Amino acid sequence: MPPADLTIRLLTHADLPAYKALRDTGLQHDPEAFTSDFDTASALPPATYATRLGQPPDDHFILGAFDAGGAMLGAVVCEREARLKKRHEAELVGMIIAPAMRQRGIGKALLKEFDTLVRKLPGLEHVVLSVTADHAAAVKLYEGAGFVRYGLQPRAIKIGEQYHDKALMLKQL
Repeated sequence: MPPADLTIRLLTHADLPAYKALRDTGLQHDPEAFTSDFDTASALPPATYATRLGQPPDDHFILGAFDAGGAMLGAVVCEREARLKKRHEAELVGMIIAPAMRQRGIGKALLKEFDTLVRKLPGLEHVVLSVTADHAAAVKLYEGAGFVRYGLQPRAIKIGEQYHDKALMLKQL
């Protein structure tokens, strides 16, 4: 069950510093979950992520989960292709929950609102994502939200000499 005082809303330009801080924490805490690396991404300014902002029916947006004090506890990003032949598909990218706030229903609440918003996007038929295959809690979270695994990308991420597979998942709308 998510905290009673949890607020989920679309991010604005004013939220970008908090989003970047949350993302940097995620990159540092779970490097195998991201294709970006901490050293490169942490050097970027918050404005780098402005292209991800939007309001439905835009093709991209970031949802944030906030506590009563306004601290960002989690975020999820939707991106959609501009190419006509891929307009039926959106991608869920960059799901991040603050490490200290996991297992409290925040991810589930974000995915529920994400689902509500993507269903408003004209012509959208399904959402895809990739998740580090051995992150059982993340895979279970996505399965609980209706995503099904359709493939595996072996050795998708390489950190040092260690590889991590990515499970490829899809949700029909």
